[in-house]
Amino acid sequence: MTNDSPILKPMWGTRSIIRSPLSVITDTWERRELVRNLIKRDLDTRYREPWLGYSWAVIEPTLLAIAYTFAFMILRGKSDPSYAIIVLIGVIGFQLFVKSFTDAVNTLSKNVNLFQFTRIPKALFSVSSMLTNLVLALVSLLALIPWFFILDLEFQAELLLIPLWLLFIGFSGWSLGVWLAPLALRIPDIVKLTQFITKIGFFLSPVMWTYEMLTKLVGDGPISILMHLNPVLVPITEMRDIILGTSSNVPPWGYLLCWILPMIFYLFGTMYFEAKAHKAVVAA
Repeated sequence: MTNDSPILKPMWGTRSIIRSPLSVITDTWERRELVRNLIKRDLDTRYREPWLGYSWAVIEPTLLAIAYTFAFMILRGKSDPSYAIIVLIGVIGFQLFVKSFTDAVNTLSKNVNLFQFTRIPKALFSVSSMLTNLVLALVSLLALIPWFFILDLEFQAELLLIPLWLLFIGFSGWSLGVWLAPLALRIPDIVKLTQFITKIGFFLSPVMWTYEMLTKLVGDGPISILMHLNPVLVPITEMRDIILGTSSNVPPWGYLLCWILPMIFYLFGTMYFEAKAHKAVVAA
């Protein structure tokens, strides 16, 4: 007597946790059309209703930069012609990091119902959100163009490095957020905690202050090393130096921390995400 009933297979197969960092890259490439559609969906959702559409990607950081510049003038009692563009660069970089970070933290909780019934790799949604924020940050760079004429800045080939630094900032925020995503689904207070951390991080990041101000205040001692643990410190400083044609003299160990920390976030974050994400979704 034979049993002709179909063999049920698990909807989700097991994958090597050690290979998770590579799996995220291969999944993104193999499903690049899906990622492209997710980016388009996110952009349409954000800017379909407002009358000014994508112009808000330029207007928002510009208005913030104006407000922060005005506050700076009140506090210091004097104005700096280049301070507005300094703040604008800081706003664009910091907003990219925060949005990539928070979107990655919330990726499981926002899509938990979808993940329970599809085999789409869960990391793709956070990757697409990070790339969406990168696109908006690149659009925001248009707000810098008038300042090149106002401050008589040069259009140099080094400007092509700006998108790469922005990609690095988005990658850093995403890598850290992916690490926390499974915990955020199981412990909702994690989301509240990340919101608090990003608010504190604004004041600890070079948005309203510069690298030169930091070195004058703390020198190159232990506090300086702690400040360099901030993943946006060196990228924002480098973008400012490229645009303004200055040199902040970041020490070699500062660049070393800048590159090593996001890679640590990525390696361990993707492995932890792969190990815990599915269990967190099933238990939700």
